[in-house]
Amino acid sequence: MGKVLKRVAASTAVLVAATTAAIGAGSAPASGSVVIALGTTYSAGVYSSPNAGSAKVGVPDLHPGDSVAVNCWTVGGNVGTFGDVWYHAFQEIYGGAPYQQVGGWVFAPYVDGAAAFHNNAIPRCP
Repeated sequence: MGKVLKRVAASTAVLVAATTAAIGAGSAPASGSVVIALGTTYSAGVYSSPNAGSAKVGVPDLHPGDSVAVNCWTVGGNVGTFGDVWYHAFQEIYGGAPYQQVGGWVFAPYVDGAAAFHNNAIPRCP
């Protein structure tokens, strides 16, 4: 249990630092940012636009056990029969490894079944 608490504390500290930096840079407000642990059996690529046909941004794919910090959602390309909701990612956290702070798009159903979208946890992207 100590490991889990340390990981949550580290993820929270990283999110606070990233959110503070994002606010200073004029990005989305902190109240719209959340860290989501991949809660599906899928892996999620980080793409340059909200479409699986676009280029990946150069960070490793996210896998179950990893987390991603997101600040808004948009409608993008469909992936199979899973829908078309994509999250804007600004930080990737890899299972205890150093995080990456690269902007991109992740397919919401592969991250959390689009729960943050359905629960209004993050706003629609401008």
